[in-house]
Amino acid sequence: MIAALVKICLVAVLSLIFYQDQKERQVWFFLFPLFALLGTTLFYMNTNSTTYLYAILINLLIVGMLLLVLFILSRWVWNKKSLKEALGLGDILFFVGFAVSFPTVSFINFFAFSMIFALVIHRLLLKWKSLTHATVPLAGWMSLFLIMIYAAHWAGLYDELYLI
Repeated sequence: MIAALVKICLVAVLSLIFYQDQKERQVWFFLFPLFALLGTTLFYMNTNSTTYLYAILINLLIVGMLLLVLFILSRWVWNKKSLKEALGLGDILFFVGFAVSFPTVSFINFFAFSMIFALVIHRLLLKWKSLTHATVPLAGWMSLFLIMIYAAHWAGLYDELYLI
């Protein structure tokens, strides 16, 4: 019963993130911690506590290293004044929510493929349709990707979601 309620709320939150990021390029702040809470709850319910804690620590270190590399690139290669010019705060908060929602192997896999998904979909839409914004709504596309991953898992098409 609780798991079903968490799943429904998680899909609703991810759907709102997707919609708002697509429509306005601004997402309500409270949706990111809510995503993190719901995602980590499902992760915790499907694993043991030691694995859960180690995976979250490793995932957050990966996100931190990724942000550090992006900061260095944006500062010295792209000549941006801050990381904020290269990546939105909502995207960073989404990365953190993403990191606490999966075991490390799944996180790396889904994170990489969600980035590729966002890039490909956005490029196709830029080519076929005139978009109002040239920037990529990264958190929105990643949300849509996660909705598809969760739906495949809950439908029984992908069983290894929480396996290490």
